[in-house]
Amino acid sequence: MASAESFQLDDCSFSFSMQGNYDHPRIFRNINLKVTHPELGHVGSLYAVKILRHLCENAFLEVMDDHSDELQQFSLALFDKFGRVKPWLYQPGNRRGTGAWGKELDNSTIVYVLNAFVNDKLRGKGLGSKMIESLLASKYVETGTDTLMCWPEPATKMEQNEYEELKRKQVNFFRKNGFRRVGRTGFFGYSTDPVHPSHAIPLEEDVTEIGGDNETNGFKIKGLSKEEIANQYPLHFAITNTKGQDVADTIKSYHETNPASIHETDAYGYTPIHIALCVANPDAVRVLLELGVKEDMKNTNNVEGTTPFESLTATMESSRTFSETVLGEWKGYENKELECEFLMKRAMGESTMSDTLEEYIAKRKFGCTCGICAGGWLSKRMRFRLYCGAEEAREMMDDALAMGLFKNHVPCSDPDMLVDCVSDYLPPHLYSSIYETFYIGWQSIFTVIADFLDRTGQPLSTDTIVARSASETSAKFFFEKGGQVVYAFDALTDGALQQSPLGDGFFEQVWQDQDVWIKLPRCENDLEFNLVRQMLGLTRNVRWGPYHGMMCIGSYREKDDESDSEESDEDGKSMNGENIDEDDSEGRKTDESVDLSLPPIEREEFKRLMDGWVPSFVRPVPTNFGLDRLD
Repeated sequence: MASAESFQLDDCSFSFSMQGNYDHPRIFRNINLKVTHPELGHVGSLYAVKILRHLCENAFLEVMDDHSDELQQFSLALFDKFGRVKPWLYQPGNRRGTGAWGKELDNSTIVYVLNAFVNDKLRGKGLGSKMIESLLASKYVETGTDTLMCWPEPATKMEQNEYEELKRKQVNFFRKNGFRRVGRTGFFGYSTDPVHPSHAIPLEEDVTEIGGDNETNGFKIKGLSKEEIANQYPLHFAITNTKGQDVADTIKSYHETNPASIHETDAYGYTPIHIALCVANPDAVRVLLELGVKEDMKNTNNVEGTTPFESLTATMESSRTFSETVLGEWKGYENKELECEFLMKRAMGESTMSDTLEEYIAKRKFGCTCGICAGGWLSKRMRFRLYCGAEEAREMMDDALAMGLFKNHVPCSDPDMLVDCVSDYLPPHLYSSIYETFYIGWQSIFTVIADFLDRTGQPLSTDTIVARSASETSAKFFFEKGGQVVYAFDALTDGALQQSPLGDGFFEQVWQDQDVWIKLPRCENDLEFNLVRQMLGLTRNVRWGPYHGMMCIGSYREKDDESDSEESDEDGKSMNGENIDEDDSEGRKTDESVDLSLPPIEREEFKRLMDGWVPSFVRPVPTNFGLDRLD
């Protein structure tokens, strides 16, 4: 019988398996490594998750939250809702840390190590490092593109000293195996790119974490009672709890008595301007800026390592993320937050998009950064995406009508026969109403939407499209039979999402080198599909299309028939014995297996039309799309 003393790594076998996660099998691929010894049995294991962010569309944070609390914290710390790294990681600043990590993570597939276990008696014999090495060498990690991530953090409760010692050992283990801290967070990464900057950082030169230890940057992290804060830091307390003329008078009074008081820090390193921005108190911000706190605006010597303005930005982002992911609806930034932002931008000499606070709030309320979003939420690039989608739908519907699918007084009860990319967004209860007149009315909605988007600079709305469709006889029939403009909005926004960088990126491939696209200004709202859908009345707690083969509730979709699958190194087979490499793992049908449900002659006509069909949006745009109205 072998003992721990005679244990040899070469005697162990390393067995991998991959399985789709139960809730989101397309996005999360669970990687399990089991290490066995011929005499000692199971001696170690590792559990990691491969995260295919590009399949999350614009619901990355919600999907990560569905998986686990750890992945939720990981995603919130480093990424935005689109799965892109947050700007502070690549922009100059204290939180950037070594600066080794940056935008390359946007294009990298994350393999997150959630758990690693080694038999207690075998620790210190290199088994843990061998498991990391085996994972990197396995077929489940692609060299050059994948990045391993982890969070060395003890999972069980224990005494503080014991906790800190165990955490130190965990951090040292991952650093020894080539992991380096991402920014100044608690998370570590290992790039499979051999020339990645992180590989050039010596272990001893890796940075420390901000805000993660019991004592950070010389500041004790401990909770203070309300009374303790009021007694020890009365000015900070007043800024947090009073507003209007009262807080202005209080700050002025402290300044008159002691001019240095407006620069003093609390136990966490925060100055009064920092506190004022953290709680979004514009009355306090205004008077502090008048009294002069220019140097304090650069201060990062606090537990979070942030400047006052960075703290304001973080507060605004956190509030928005909570509203979008938990409440399901974001009603815009609070006016007090925007007033603070306006005051700080003017003080720092940055552009405010407008001269007055009122105009700034109107423009920035829903996240606009270009200053010309229609209604403050519909950017020029988003508008152009929807316009192209409406033109595409109109033309495909022309082709469907030309095929003669409609018979006199007989509805086309199967939208799949129409092959127009939008009719699958009509709810099933309308299928019995899809007569030719109804269909022409349905098409007219897209024609009106395209014309409205191209010829006006106004925000899109149901009322405007209904009003502009009033003279169309077919549109009246469409509405009388229960048709709604919102169904067209659903089809257009979802189609645009699928072709955006959050989907397959096809739209950018077509337009990225075209002048009409290049000249359109960029804005933070360019990919805000959820916001646009919200503004168009597509509430996230309602079942929307498409209604065949895909389930879409809110912003994230899964195939209705999505099933779990597993593969292993031993036989390359799934649990039901099917080789997953031989067919599309997502269960999509090939062209040869599609049943068009048409008679032979009509099926041939359909194929002829589709073979020669080029969507209108890849042809020259008929107008300049309002480029003369950019200002």
